[in-house]
Amino acid sequence: MPAGRPPEVDSNGKAIEKCLVNATIPTKLRDFLRQHNINRSELLRTAALKLMEFKICPSCYSHDIKDNLKGHSCNNCDKWLKFKRCDLCEAAHTPTSKPTSVDGKVGCDLCPEYLAQVEENKKINVVFGDVQR
Repeated sequence: MPAGRPPEVDSNGKAIEKCLVNATIPTKLRDFLRQHNINRSELLRTAALKLMEFKICPSCYSHDIKDNLKGHSCNNCDKWLKFKRCDLCEAAHTPTSKPTSVDGKVGCDLCPEYLAQVEENKKINVVFGDVQR
């Protein structure tokens, strides 16, 4: 049985490979980190991920990030990094929301403006005898 901590795994359950990185830091910074029980590896990982937000996936460390109307997601593990807000109602998009265009803005399928547009389209279609079901 291997000793130590269990390995960190990606979304597919595969162990994430790691390597040792040496960094030269001021002695006072090292002393501060030690006094406050701050793990240097965790600090470096957290700082790098925050600095490179939307450029690297914090789950699988892939660089294949796509930016679309709903937000930023990883093409490798399909996790959403952050959802954008609706231009009309300011609600955050969700994995199931459908971005729509209303007056040239990116809205969501729950916006009052979008729902009003859908109702208006139903009225227009009824007038022309093309009822939506």
